Order: sequence, then C-alpha cells, then structure tokens
Amino acid sequence: MRRSVTVFPKLSDKEVSAIVETGKQYARAFNMSVDCLIRNNSTSKRFLHKVQYERMKEECPTLPTGLIQCARDVAVEAVKAWNVKRTKLKQRNPNKAERMRRPSMKEKCTMRYDVRTVTLRGSQLTFSTCDKRVKAIISIPGFFTERYPGSEGWKLKGADIGINRKGRVFVNLIYECPDYDTVENDGKIVGLDRGVYNIVTTSDGVHYGAKDARRVKRKYNHVRSELQEKGTCSAKRRLKAISGCEKRFVHDQDHCISKKLANTDGDVSVYVLEDLSSMNMLRLRGKSSKTMRKWLSNWSYSDLESKLIYKCQRNGIRVEFVDARYTSQKCSVCKTIDKASRKGNRYVCRHCGNSMHADVNAAINIRDNYITRVQQSGQAAVNQPYGWSATGKPATEPVGKTLTSKLSGLS
Repeated sequence: MRRSVTVFPKLSDKEVSAIVETGKQYARAFNMSVDCLIRNNSTSKRFLHKVQYERMKEECPTLPTGLIQCARDVAVEAVKAWNVKRTKLKQRNPNKAERMRRPSMKEKCTMRYDVRTVTLRGSQLTFSTCDKRVKAIISIPGFFTERYPGSEGWKLKGADIGINRKGRVFVNLIYECPDYDTVENDGKIVGLDRGVYNIVTTSDGVHYGAKDARRVKRKYNHVRSELQEKGTCSAKRRLKAISGCEKRFVHDQDHCISKKLANTDGDVSVYVLEDLSSMNMLRLRGKSSKTMRKWLSNWSYSDLESKLIYKCQRNGIRVEFVDARYTSQKCSVCKTIDKASRKGNRYVCRHCGNSMHADVNAAINIRDNYITRVQQSGQAAVNQPYGWSATGKPATEPVGKTLTSKLSGLS
C-alpha cells in the first residue's frame, strides 16, 4: 500500500536552475528510450539498457546514472500503456490507431526519483541533479506523519520532483508499507450501486445524490463553451483561471462520500461494488449513444472507487467486486430479469409486484450476488436478508434518505 504527500522545499536560484536543466536532460533520455522501444517493437528494460544506455550517456553527459535508469523505466511503462490503448483502438478504427500519438515528454516535466536518487533523513531531503546533490530542509504536514510515516513499516520508496505553473519546486514523497495489516470487524455486508444521478446508493436505502455535481458540471461546461467561442485574450486568461475547478470539486465530493462510508464505527464489514473495469472499453467500441458517452466521460466512478478502497482498508472494511451484468434489470425479491420492469428511477417487477427505487434494487442485487458467490465457494458469511422476510413474503421497500448537500466539505 502506498501513500504520498507533497512538500515545497525552499531552494536557491542556482538549485532551481539545476533542476530545470535536469528536467531537460531527463526528458531527452525519456524520448530517446521511447523511440528505441517503438522502433524495435519491444518493451524490455534489459534490451533497452543494452542498446541505448551508452548513447543516453553521450546525449545527457551530466545526468546522473540513477536518473537515466528512472527515465528508462518510465519510458517502458509509457510504451506498454500506449500499446494497450493502440490495440483497443485498432478494433474500432485501424486508421486512427496508426496515427495515434506516441508517448513523449516535454522539457518542463515531472521526474521520477527512486531510493538511490532521493533520500530523507529526519527533515533533511537530498536528491540528485545535473549539477550536484541538492539538500533542503522540509516540513511534512502533521496529519500525514501521525497517520502514516510515524507508524511501523512505512518506508520512503521514491519521489516525483518538478516545477509547477507558478514556478515553485514541488516534491511528492511516496511512502510504502508492504506489511500493513488491518483487523476486520464483524459487521454487515452492504451493496453499493454507483450511478450518474445518484453517486452512490446503498442496499440500506441511503442515497448520495449527484445534484450538486451535475449543477457544477453544467455550469463549467457552459462557461467553457462561451469563452472558447469568444476566443479573446481575456477569455483565454479566464479559461486558464478556471481550469481544474470542476475537477477539484468532484475530487472533494468523492473524498467526502468515501470518508462517510468508511467511517461506520464497525457497523459494516464488507462493501460490494460492481466491476466497471470494462466501462471504457464499451464506450470505445461505440456501444452507447453520444449522450451516454458524454455522461460516462464525466462519471468519476473510478476516482470514488480508489478513494473508498484505501480509506476502508485502514478501518478494517473489505471492498469486493461482483459482475455488473443484469444488476439493474433483476428483481431483488424474486430474482426475475426483466428489462421492462425498470422505468426511470423506479423498479416495479411485473412478476411479483415488488416496487422500490431502481438504484436500491440494484444495490441489493449487488449485495446478494456477493453473498451467493461466497456461499457457493464454501466460505462463511454474515447473516443477511436475501430479499424475503421470515414469513415467506416479499420484503418491504427499504426506508432510505437522500444525502446531497449535508455532507461536510460540499458546497
């Protein structure tokens, strides 16, 4: 498990100039590595080091050996990701895949450092540059040291160093704890359904609405279209000023929701989510309409998922995944799959008459699918209602509440 924190060391003008020069040579080594890998149709670090290392030393004479190897590793990872995207795109548009832009790095780049090129002893940070090793005194925020690095097992595994838009040098320290154990609690299993209109809906009937997020997205989409159409210098300055505002709002909202779900005081032991890893593949193949693809592009399901996983891990809550197929079309009571039973945000089963909110119905199906999978594998599971009451009649609709603007940190 990894955690990171960003600090801003105070450096002299000479040290900043050395970092700028290091970034230029780092980007040159990266681009040379990418060209060599694509030209030879390879993603092997050993092959790249054997063929290109001496040439990179000649082209980047003052770049430390450790940074050359870091640039090589980053280039291999970038080419692997580029090959995967290009292979997926070939299935839909081969001509566009051939014109796909290859990975490249600009001179003003963020450089990856490993434990050989960056060290932290107490509050003294040292890292390599083209001139000499820079030494700086940093102050890590108290909330981070109390939660992570101060605990046993946490080690510094590297850093990302660069210069932001304001010209300040930033250092993103990366900590890792391979033996971080959590004690699981004995709570209940809760299914979570993620959607566009409701960010999260639990199987207990609690809705975390997306009203504020949709309002903010519409606002910035309208502002961007108006400013781009105008095209003046002041409009471009305004576009630059508002860049990232929407993204930061969505990140804050996902943080608030995931934090509220993770802090359940031992009431929940497992959260069950749909496996949406193939969502981008379906959009890429053109399986949905233009409007749906636009919604999916603005849907931050992956960001919420990652935040929920690492916050639940510390509190002893497991996050599991089940198949997403037919969870919205299946009745949570009689388990009949009927696409016509769902109408908007209501699900009215045409077989047994069960009526409830469509997202709550899907969340219950997600939870029940996980319980069924655990029972079939022979593992023990906590007692959970399976959609029927003790009398053999369909269970009533869960009484839920909607949480939209009452979360702390949302506006």
